[in-house]
Amino acid sequence: MNHRERALAALSHQEPDRVPIDLGGTIDSTLMAVAYRELREHLGLGPGTIRVADVYQQTALVDEEVRQALDVDTHLVFDEPNQWRDGSLSDGTPAQFPAEFRPELQEDGSQLVFDGAGNVVAKMPRNGFYFDPTYSPLEDATSIADIHKHLNAIKTYDTPAHLDKSYEELANKAEKLRRETDYLIVGFFGGHILQAGQALRGWERFLMDLVGNRRFAEALMDQLAEAHIERFERYAETVAPYVDVIQFEDDLGMQDRPLLRPERYREVVKPYHAKLFQFARSRCDAHLLLHSDGAVSPLIPDFIEMGIDILNPVQVSAAGMDTKTLKQEFGDEISFWGAGCDTQRTLPYGSPDDVAEEVKRRIDDLAPGGGFIFTQVHNVQAGTPPENVVTMFKTAREYGVYAQ
Repeated sequence: MNHRERALAALSHQEPDRVPIDLGGTIDSTLMAVAYRELREHLGLGPGTIRVADVYQQTALVDEEVRQALDVDTHLVFDEPNQWRDGSLSDGTPAQFPAEFRPELQEDGSQLVFDGAGNVVAKMPRNGFYFDPTYSPLEDATSIADIHKHLNAIKTYDTPAHLDKSYEELANKAEKLRRETDYLIVGFFGGHILQAGQALRGWERFLMDLVGNRRFAEALMDQLAEAHIERFERYAETVAPYVDVIQFEDDLGMQDRPLLRPERYREVVKPYHAKLFQFARSRCDAHLLLHSDGAVSPLIPDFIEMGIDILNPVQVSAAGMDTKTLKQEFGDEISFWGAGCDTQRTLPYGSPDDVAEEVKRRIDDLAPGGGFIFTQVHNVQAGTPPENVVTMFKTAREYGVYAQ
């Protein structure tokens, strides 16, 4: 089987020749750029050209040398800049960044990003690893009418200006990948609703809106859903015909429970997710992947009902996310993409033997009957030993073979 055949078989709940392997096929299954440099060196590939498109997470775009070295089955089509600029990572490693993303170094060693109006929209503290969003344009909104003053911020939440390739240009890239490679092609779309409401309104304030200012919260989520639908119409006409999977995102879980009570989610937020996901399903044939961290097992039936085919990253360290139980309860109706090794504990702090043991356990739990794409839980963080990363993928490749 080639890469695409293998992965599509698994996503159709069939057993291919081996468990498909992902690295960098989603924006949440790659490595922080510092860890990526260390992985390349460990693989004997040298520093290469490291490109950071997701500037907030400071993650690397996985290149062809690494895909081949680890026998990866996936390839991401992510929003990219038209031009790159040279810069450096937090450890001084040379890297390339979107040309229009230009943080300004401050006297205290922090880096700030300003918008055209002079607002600080992102900050990386001194010796930090990530840029945190810092500006909520609807923070002071007092009425539904105020939402309409910020429609541009709503419409562009998932499309930052520094990632300025058009959908037509991304479609050309996806079409070339489909014609010239056999990778499973994943297109990133985004489509945040709850998370976008929190970022635009203020993280705590929007959660309070859902309870005490519900009409406002629903009006904002409705505008977000409509903006995503309008954008997906263009995406469906351009990129979607060339991709096998489309990635949506909305973080709905904490470490010990869903971010909202399931009944609150179903009553207030789910209608807008359903509106978006069902529209996407009506406009394309791709598998729909939803990325949500945390303890989301109580919401999985809702994901399935709304038309989601794949759950990522399957955060095994969160409450209720036992892989054997998830497979038994939901494995016939949804595929699991992730779960291969815990990035909070085992991968960064365990030995190679610990990593291999967990990988085998997750494959035993999730691989039978297909419906499983192997990768670690979310992005590999800085400080993770590269030998652990290599052990993870080597074990998955060798242990994840199906009996034919």
